[in-house]
Amino acid sequence: MTPEEHEASPQKQGSFVRVLSPGEVFLLTISALSPVFSVFIGGNAILHLAGTGAAIGFICGGMIAATLALLFAELSASFPGAGGVYPALNVILGSRWTYPFVVLRTVIMFPLLAFGATGVGPYIRLFVPWLPEDLAVLGTLVLAALIAATQIRRGAQVIAGFLILELVALLVLIVAALIHFKTANINLVLRPLYSVNRDIVAATPPANLALAVIAGSFMAAGADWATFFAEDMRDARRRIGPVVAWTGLIAALCIAVPTVLMVLAIDDLPATLSAEAPMAHFLDRATTPLISSLVSLGIIASIINNVIAVMMALSRQLHAIGRDGVFPSPINRMLRIVNPRTRAPTGALVVLLVIGGFCTFLGERQLVLLTSANFSECLLLGLAVLTGRRAGMMSEHFRIRLHPLVPVLAVLLSVSIVAAGWADAETGRVSIGLLLTVFVTAFFWHELSMRMGRTPVRLSGSDLE
Repeated sequence: MTPEEHEASPQKQGSFVRVLSPGEVFLLTISALSPVFSVFIGGNAILHLAGTGAAIGFICGGMIAATLALLFAELSASFPGAGGVYPALNVILGSRWTYPFVVLRTVIMFPLLAFGATGVGPYIRLFVPWLPEDLAVLGTLVLAALIAATQIRRGAQVIAGFLILELVALLVLIVAALIHFKTANINLVLRPLYSVNRDIVAATPPANLALAVIAGSFMAAGADWATFFAEDMRDARRRIGPVVAWTGLIAALCIAVPTVLMVLAIDDLPATLSAEAPMAHFLDRATTPLISSLVSLGIIASIINNVIAVMMALSRQLHAIGRDGVFPSPINRMLRIVNPRTRAPTGALVVLLVIGGFCTFLGERQLVLLTSANFSECLLLGLAVLTGRRAGMMSEHFRIRLHPLVPVLAVLLSVSIVAAGWADAETGRVSIGLLLTVFVTAFFWHELSMRMGRTPVRLSGSDLE
């Protein structure tokens, strides 16, 4: 089936209103992937995991994320829809592979939302030390859900205002790092060290460094957030591809550069790496207390901004999944609820708020590894582009020039994610085992259902133009 035939399918009935320009989708996407969140929250997590190896993690991870963004761009240009890339996967690879992908993606989206919200706790406690961290996190989720439930253009305007504060916070970190740049710290990038305890650092284990690259690619990723707004975007088929591709490159640079410069400017290595928030600790030492406090306020604003945008995006994907009948009927009916006035998927927002809130109690390390170990995404994206190109199913509106190199690299990356996760016996192996179990179980459930003469889900996947 060609993109044009898929577009003409009579099953497609629009849930959303096409009001967004490419610029507005770009702002929503940048806010969802949030460079400040990736640097100050993701950076903290990766600094705890791999120490100064975070620099390599973000450099290599950024390159991976920018490359994968090209796959998202080509697939979304061919089959744009609120389901993200799963409409394309279903048309090209069939429901046998798309169904477990959708189930796994659904399992991951709740820890993903929770990880974003948990980052706000340490920064709010800097100003309100008596406020329980869990309450601050849950309050952030509730506030984000309320804003996400408004009309999408109004939500985009709120997000644009927060984004200004986000860019200022990044700029302050970059300037502070440049002022305190230390040539000797280049060795900390080439021979990474991590914190064993508060006073001792040691060479970063290769397994931790590999996990840092995977986590770094996850932190620098997010260009695909644009694909979830395809049903809100004017002329999405022609415009969505370039937005996704350019966002991938811009995000990778905005996230890698500040992190690497910070590593090159650290002066008290053991104290910084063992701090609860290493980025904030660095700013405390490198700037005045007033500047550090103002940056922390900007970080709080950017985290809230990130959670709002993520909720807006994930609620649209969850709505599309419910629209396609992936879950039992009562859950699908809940996910299909759309506010008739704002056109916001309020049913999906409620589900995200409740389950995402429970996931905030899993802990930082578990959330990082659960959300960054999605091996199936790289594997199926690469296979879909290879298969779609060979079958002549892809649109001409956006094409990857480095073909077939990019999709082949994506397939190899999926193998690397499994290997790196399995090497970490403490948590990574558990995460990989869990996600593999979910994927394999969903695959065999689909096969069993087909053999019994019924299809477990209608994966139409989008309301095309």
